[in-house]
Amino acid sequence: ESKPVTAEPEEQAVVVLDAGHGGADGGAVGLKTGVVEAGLNLTMVRLVEAALHGQGVRVVLTRTDENALAQGKNADMRARKEIISAPDVDLVVSIHMNKFSDRTVSGPMVFYMKGSEPGQRFAEIMVRNVCEAIGRPNRIANPGDYFMIRECSAPAVIVECGFLSNAEDELLLQDPAHQKKLAQGIAAGILEYIKAQP
Repeated sequence: ESKPVTAEPEEQAVVVLDAGHGGADGGAVGLKTGVVEAGLNLTMVRLVEAALHGQGVRVVLTRTDENALAQGKNADMRARKEIISAPDVDLVVSIHMNKFSDRTVSGPMVFYMKGSEPGQRFAEIMVRNVCEAIGRPNRIANPGDYFMIRECSAPAVIVECGFLSNAEDELLLQDPAHQKKLAQGIAAGILEYIKAQP
C-alpha cells in the first residue's frame, strides 16, 4: 500500500542558548540582594527558549539545571565548546549578567567576536531588539574576545542582560515581568537575524 505523503519539515535553524556559569562558578553577585548570576542566566535561557517555541527554531541548551557541565572551569568550557561548535549549529547566544566598578552603569550590552562580520550584524540586531523590548535607548554592539563567541564557527553573541552592580538593574533583573520582556527581545533578535539570511 502507498505511504501517505508527508510535507517536508521546514528547515529549522539550530540555536544554542548558553546560560553562563553554573555549579561552583556562580558568576556575578548582586550587591544588595546577593542574587547569583548563574541562576538568573538559567531563568533567562528558559524564557528565551519558551519565546522561541513554535517559531521554526530548534533550541539546544548548554546547561539545563544549576550545575556546571563538568567538574572545574576548564572541563566545563570544553564541554560548552563541544556543543557550540557542532556542525549543525546556526547561531549561539550566551546569556549573562554584567557587573562593573562604576555602580551607575546599567542596561543591556551585546558582545560579538571582534573581526566577525556576521557576529557584528547579529549583535547589532540583538542589542536593538533587547533595548527596544525594555524601553531603553539603543546601544552599540561591542566587539570582544571571549571564549563563547570565539570557539564556534556560527555567528555568536554574548547578551549581558544588565548590571548586578547597579541597584536598579539588580531588582529589575529579578522581576519576572522584566525578565519576560528581555527574553522576548532576545528571541526577536534571533528571529530577525535568521529571517535576514538569504
